[in-house]
Amino acid sequence: MKINGYTLDEDQLKPILENKPNSLIIAGAGSGKTLTLIGKIKYLLNQGYATSEEILCLSFTNETVENLKANIQKNCHTLCPVYTFHKLALTILKEKNFTIASPTLLEETITEFFASACLGNQTLQNLIYRKFTLLKKPWTKLINTRPLLNYQKNILTFINLLQNKNLSLEDFKSLFSNPKYRTDLCILYAILLLYENEKQSTNSIDFDDMIKLATQSLKEHKPSLPYKYIIIDEFQDTSIVRFNLIQEIINLTNASLCVVGDDYQSIYRFSGCDNNLFLNFAKLFPDTVTYKLEKTYRNSQELISIAGKFIQKNPYQIKKNLKSDKHLKEPIKLIYYTNPKKVLLNLIHTLDSTKEILILSRTIYDLKNYVSYTQTKNSYITIPTLENYSIRYLTIHKSKGLESDIVILLNVSNDIYGIPCQKKDAPILNLIQNQETYPYDEERRLFYVALTRTKSHIYLLIPKKNPSIFLKEIKQLTHQKRKIKFP
Repeated sequence: MKINGYTLDEDQLKPILENKPNSLIIAGAGSGKTLTLIGKIKYLLNQGYATSEEILCLSFTNETVENLKANIQKNCHTLCPVYTFHKLALTILKEKNFTIASPTLLEETITEFFASACLGNQTLQNLIYRKFTLLKKPWTKLINTRPLLNYQKNILTFINLLQNKNLSLEDFKSLFSNPKYRTDLCILYAILLLYENEKQSTNSIDFDDMIKLATQSLKEHKPSLPYKYIIIDEFQDTSIVRFNLIQEIINLTNASLCVVGDDYQSIYRFSGCDNNLFLNFAKLFPDTVTYKLEKTYRNSQELISIAGKFIQKNPYQIKKNLKSDKHLKEPIKLIYYTNPKKVLLNLIHTLDSTKEILILSRTIYDLKNYVSYTQTKNSYITIPTLENYSIRYLTIHKSKGLESDIVILLNVSNDIYGIPCQKKDAPILNLIQNQETYPYDEERRLFYVALTRTKSHIYLLIPKKNPSIFLKEIKQLTHQKRKIKFP
């Protein structure tokens, strides 16, 4: 079978041709998971197992959805229902009368709450005092004892986690048994009430409400749905609330479920994604057959061996035997520097200007430390004296799923916002957030994502006086003793 002109290999064909009731496809970086998904759809259509309307495809971003649609059209000459989870929920709720709340409404509500007018809102304060006889200090004194900006960010994260884990207000109230966080939880509860009031006053729902209401609607109305097969891309990024929606569709249709993903690239825990749904998929669906796509068509054997050994130091990650037919001596280049603005320019000048370069960093603020001036358009940047180079800049999170001829990773340092980021989560988040299973487990996965974006070399830019704690492991795995020094 050929997809996009490529002949599928034996590992890619196996989950397609065996066509088991439930399939978990564990796909290594650059192993052709999209080709496999399209091949699965093509096989189901050609063999008459399903019509295009009976195959439901789901992915997590509008960009990946459009990519799947284009590939299905190109290879299968038809269109299947391909949605994000939010678009699927909206389709289920199409006859309901509501508006979609602004994506910034929650953030605006938090800001409003901390504004002076809201701090003096006696009605709101009295509501909280009635609900919980726990607040003894004046309201303003409680709030003014905290660094406000970070506190607001933590509240935003907490509420997003609460919603993605499908926890109700009643579930939230049960957390009050922990006396250490009662004051903060009271403030959070007040903001939740204010947020719900804001939505109710405009008959609007947010994106998480949409998925919950769609799930509830399916339970109550039990509509007839056409789906025989459900195919989900990037399943390691699933949250509880999304999983519940899929489970309800399966309850109604008895559809077969095929999911693909890579637990090595699960990097969105902060937004409520639960990698345990991926790791425990076979327990959730006992008749599951598990497949592995372990051959990469992107990375060299030398690079994928280093990256694989690095990520598998975490014993909770699924073991994979990653392999490649490509070979490249020293694919990971360690560049030590003292002057960040000189090192990037000097390095790029040594690279092939016909190759695309992808610059990555842990945070969006890193680039300004390396480049005085840039122009940006659709993530492509123009740097003075480097106008003839094709250079793209993204955070590591934004780069997942992408690849480039050459990759440069900035600020591989032992710093609070370095790699790994050593900023500690607010303790209150641990009440509802999945805990680390291994030191820096998610930061380790993030570093793995960065390493595996390249089709050839990746250059790690390392401050000479403050190198990342990950460097010790990388040097052991690469056996590199020679340091490449730049100004």
